[in-house]
Amino acid sequence: MHRSLTNRIIILSVFWIVIALVVTALLLGRFYRSHIEEHYDSHVFTHVEELIAAIETGPQGELILSREPTDPRFHRPDSGWYWEILSGETPTIKSSSLGEQMLDLSGLTLDESHGVQTVTGPGQQKLRAQVAHVSYPHDPGSITFVATAPEMAISDDVHDFYSHILTSFLVLGIGLSVAVVMQVMVALKPLNAIQSAISDIKAGKTERLPREFPSDVQPLVDELNFLLDHNETLLKRARNQLGDLAHSVKNPLTVIRNEARTMSGKQGQLILDQSHVMANSIDHYLSRARIYGKQDAIGYRTSVKSVIGDLSYAVEHIHKDRNITLDVECADDKWFRGEAQDLEEMAGNLIDNACKWAKSRVVVRCETDQNEFALVIEDDGPGIAEKEIKTITRRGKRLDETTPGHGHGLGITEDIAILYGGELKLGRSSLGGLKATLVLPAA
Repeated sequence: MHRSLTNRIIILSVFWIVIALVVTALLLGRFYRSHIEEHYDSHVFTHVEELIAAIETGPQGELILSREPTDPRFHRPDSGWYWEILSGETPTIKSSSLGEQMLDLSGLTLDESHGVQTVTGPGQQKLRAQVAHVSYPHDPGSITFVATAPEMAISDDVHDFYSHILTSFLVLGIGLSVAVVMQVMVALKPLNAIQSAISDIKAGKTERLPREFPSDVQPLVDELNFLLDHNETLLKRARNQLGDLAHSVKNPLTVIRNEARTMSGKQGQLILDQSHVMANSIDHYLSRARIYGKQDAIGYRTSVKSVIGDLSYAVEHIHKDRNITLDVECADDKWFRGEAQDLEEMAGNLIDNACKWAKSRVVVRCETDQNEFALVIEDDGPGIAEKEIKTITRRGKRLDETTPGHGHGLGITEDIAILYGGELKLGRSSLGGLKATLVLPAA
């Protein structure tokens, strides 16, 4: 299955946009979590410092807190924001948010350094704890200050951040994808123009590709134009060689036929008959070879109306003594995807044949069906019997020897039509005579 270049570029670009946005979102989330953790830890340690600054020793040597941290969350039960002061390993003062409960400090490291530690609070809540272990020179004991914040708060903030960044990156991804599609469409527009120009050449509307393309595409256009020139040169050379061959063979055959006519007896008639067969075969196969060389050639486009008009004038002049009425019903012009000479030969044979057999009227009309057009020719003559229709197109087949002709017209017409991918249909006309329908490719 052929994949579109446009689709491949768009899919690959969108894929890498999605990968880049996902990786960026993960990195931003990680950076944001790290930032939030530092912010929380710094904020909690500020409360530890408040506790250190507010601790005093009473008259009896007991610890007294002159003022509590001002954060209202330390007064809300089960908030996760707690503080506690230990004298040695004995809890002495705690925040009101703990109520009757205590922090589980069994896994706490008590040393002179302060750092973030994880402890378990009421309800098995995970807490981030800032711990400061302070020793006083005049006091042999030591005091430990602990302040906590809920781990869940950090996760909630990061989750909210991911929600916002997901929405933002989704909009950004859609915007970038639309931009990629538009960029690809604009970038590949010259290729679409080349395709359209080639279609025009094939239809015969132009002969060569235009030369106004971007510099990146222009070499391709130049090569295509060179290929068209080369193809035309080869075609002309082949036609000239076919013409030379026909000329070189027909002249000796003409001499042979003339000599055969001067000979008496069966031998002369045999030579004459066989020379006619040879001449007909040469005409037949040279015609086929000529059409094979151009049936799919690019650039041939012939006006049907123009050809039929010229043929009608010529045929009316030839049969003017018989008072044949020739009605041409081709109001809208049609276009044949082939050479004018071939259409003239096919249509000329059919119209001339109709006029030969018509009593008083011949009708020629054009019909179009998608990529084909049909040339319909009818006469009011005697027509052809059903059993004869399949054999009448054979070369040399004639139903009436009294009518002028050699019996090759319908056969030649059918051969040319088939080589162009068309066909010749014969049937009964509503006028009473023969109805010939020539179906050919339309341009």
